[in-house]
Amino acid sequence: MGGFEAPNYKQPALDFPFALGNIRFVRWADLLTTSRALALAPLVWAILDQRFTLGLGFFLFGVATDILDGWVARRQKPTVLGQLLDPLVDKIFYFAVAVAFHVMGRLPLLAVLLFLLPQAGIGLGTLVLWRRKHVLRARWPGKAAAALTALATGLLFLTPQGVWVYWAAVAAQFGAALYYLVLQAKGKTPEAAGPEIPAKSRP
Repeated sequence: MGGFEAPNYKQPALDFPFALGNIRFVRWADLLTTSRALALAPLVWAILDQRFTLGLGFFLFGVATDILDGWVARRQKPTVLGQLLDPLVDKIFYFAVAVAFHVMGRLPLLAVLLFLLPQAGIGLGTLVLWRRKHVLRARWPGKAAAALTALATGLLFLTPQGVWVYWAAVAAQFGAALYYLVLQAKGKTPEAAGPEIPAKSRP
């Protein structure tokens, strides 16, 4: 009980593009996540080359695919790959951008490190829960922190003064991490993940 049991999902017929038995590994949401990951290299290059307008375009593309893949995943149900790939790409995406802005002198190293700390903690927790066939569902503090982080990062493309909003985003990330930690202590953080891997498919 308490959200820790992972019931089996009955998967619909195969539509796209890869499944094994009743377990889906790739769907449209996962391809959107992959496109966000592929946009990261030109995004970082644009920042380091001080092409901030171009970089902002790549960044907004990443934010748009993040929103869209979440919407698609909720409609199609999550995949084994997507449950791990989406949060991992999100954290790498924002951390790489933060490092690039630090190199360009728009973010102090302390801000980058403090941003990484709660992200690493939540990322590790997500991986542990994923291995147990559970998923860390986004709650309102996490969504608010993510929105503020996106806003603060976007402002850095426009003005160095965006660093002040970035500090607020770092504080919000710590608040969200603390919120999830408290929920986990109460046994309410994990929720059932899907799809469950049948016994015959497990190694």
